[in-house]
Amino acid sequence: MNFTIEPIFIDTNVLIYARDERNAGKRGRARAWLAAITDLDCARTNLQVLNELTRWILKNELGRSLRDVQDEVETIGAWGARPIDQDDTELAWLVRKNLGYQWFDCLLVAAAQLAGCRYFLTEDMAHGAVFEGLTLINPFRASPGDVLQRN
Repeated sequence: MNFTIEPIFIDTNVLIYARDERNAGKRGRARAWLAAITDLDCARTNLQVLNELTRWILKNELGRSLRDVQDEVETIGAWGARPIDQDDTELAWLVRKNLGYQWFDCLLVAAAQLAGCRYFLTEDMAHGAVFEGLTLINPFRASPGDVLQRN
């Protein structure tokens, strides 16, 4: 099997579902995606996603030490921790114009595109939508093999 190794941007919701015990089906799918793209070393994210994940963990995983949370977020930060800058903001306006998403989603789409990603894993935006070569994939509607395997 040949798989793509082009960068894949991961939205916060995928990281949350991978750890959320309330929905076993989505947890399994999110974990399968994360396993596939980390094995291929093509996972990407940014500081906005890391901050959103940190907030969720601190709110929902109350028994964890701050050191443990910080270590985990820093590990995920190896996939990318670039803060939003003027380039993201300028491109986000075009995302808003073309796709009409909420502003923070526009910033994430812009960040993914600027990071050179081919795919953006998210449940929050339209599955299959394309912005300047970046395809949005709902990880609960497509498997890693469906997307990553080249025909």
